[in-house]
Amino acid sequence: MKRFFILTILLSVMVFPALADAQEKEFELNGYVQLQGGIFAPLTSNLFQDYDSTAYYHNSLGETDISCDPVNTPNKPCYPHSHGARAGKPSMLRGTLQLMAEWRPEERILIHAVVRGVYSLKLDFDDYAQIPYFPEGEDRRTYAKNYVWNNYYTEVDLREFYVDIEATNWLSFRLGRQQVVWGDINSYRLLDVINPIDNTWHFGPLESFEDTRFPLWIAKAMFEMKSIDHSLELLWVPGFDRDHETVNVPLTFVGTWGLPLSDTPSPFVIDKKEFMYPGNAFEDMRAGLRWRGHISPQSTYSLIYYYTHMMSPPIPLYFDLKPKLNAEGKEDASLGYDSDHMEKLFLGFPRQHIAGFAIDYAFESPIGLVAKLEASVEPDRTFPTKSTMDYTDQDPNLPQRYHFKVKKMPVINYAVQLIRPTMIRWLNPTQNIILVLQGSHSVMPTITDTDESYLLQIPGFNNYPIKMHSWKLVFLAATSYLHGMIAPRLVVAYVDPKSAFISGQVDFRLGRHWRLRLQVTDFFGSDQYKALGLFRDRDEVNVRIRYQF
Repeated sequence: MKRFFILTILLSVMVFPALADAQEKEFELNGYVQLQGGIFAPLTSNLFQDYDSTAYYHNSLGETDISCDPVNTPNKPCYPHSHGARAGKPSMLRGTLQLMAEWRPEERILIHAVVRGVYSLKLDFDDYAQIPYFPEGEDRRTYAKNYVWNNYYTEVDLREFYVDIEATNWLSFRLGRQQVVWGDINSYRLLDVINPIDNTWHFGPLESFEDTRFPLWIAKAMFEMKSIDHSLELLWVPGFDRDHETVNVPLTFVGTWGLPLSDTPSPFVIDKKEFMYPGNAFEDMRAGLRWRGHISPQSTYSLIYYYTHMMSPPIPLYFDLKPKLNAEGKEDASLGYDSDHMEKLFLGFPRQHIAGFAIDYAFESPIGLVAKLEASVEPDRTFPTKSTMDYTDQDPNLPQRYHFKVKKMPVINYAVQLIRPTMIRWLNPTQNIILVLQGSHSVMPTITDTDESYLLQIPGFNNYPIKMHSWKLVFLAATSYLHGMIAPRLVVAYVDPKSAFISGQVDFRLGRHWRLRLQVTDFFGSDQYKALGLFRDRDEVNVRIRYQF
């Protein structure tokens, strides 16, 4: 409630002066009210049948046939074998009110603010959330569901608040809470590396980045060299943001759309996970630059560099073992430490450099094609290791502390996007169909066989190791009918190894203010614990209705 009053005051400061002198000062206010909901409904990927959700105890001889609850039995080796839920379970139910205001008190000054309020229902899938700490005596499923709802699903937030200042005809500033977009290729965040992402409430590729990014407090300066048609953009992120908004929400952490429980759970009992988010100290600040310009009237290019933190995944760096208990049942470090029990696991977001470039070219008719290329180099990306004692080193100064043998190595990423408006008259006799083909490739040139044996894609998923090459392919087709009143869209994505999703949606424009979207998404995966197979039990039917003003 306190946050709501603060936001109301901030908006009032903008609105009332503008209304008092509307003829001299330009003011604009718009927004929308939206309700979005969905259900999980098994589709063609599983022949319209539910996936089972099973877990079994493991003993020294291997698995047994005794089933167990992997959430409420943390002190025993309970291994999930599959993940699923009954059809009809809600995937989301989210109400949103968003207001956007812009006020131009002077010709060279613009003030922009976006306030968003969200209210979501508690969801059954959230009882699997791997939250940092479970109090003793609490039902883990109930506590996890409440934790997610309180911390992520409900918000009243000043989403954006910045001022644009045009100091001269070649120098301008944008100061405040904002989103900075450097990447031009949709679906891939190669150069779009400034703002973190929140995918707790829906599968990321099904929503716009504008709605899922965490805005940050940023100071940005733009130098425009109009004589050579180039610009230089400098930005600084001082780190004034809330801790959990400085990085992507950890995939294994919270949310109905987070990852399932690992089929290779840690052999340790873990009392608490400590996420060491980047703070507002000088050593945690981020900075970057982008040089952008035209090569020709048909082609532009950009060069970027950003010094940042890894946004995902959180890297397990070290842990403290729990002291053994004495005869009275109290902890006694003089007796040593329990080799199977972590008192605290520390996960961090290591520093890294990102450099890259983008180039696009518009081919004229009869080719009629726009081609884009983006590439980035991460010279020092950190990879997590398997969660066993075999891949740890004891701290020479603290007998209870062990450090994971994480490793940094270079990663090269690139993506190509081809866009072509095409007239296919038997599908749409009056409007073009926009066809988009995107492909991406990541390679780790220095990887060794040893690296592939113990370094992981996702912490805790010991059967999901890194590999030298990773591929993604996306096809999109979109068009409109009846002067834009009906707009269908199809997205097909393939992610190695052998997983994919197909999403079809139709947008309806109902008069000036109402918008309706129907969406169906089917996930495929040959391995339910790798790539998009992690979501193969999340086939969904989704409906969104919006009133905009």
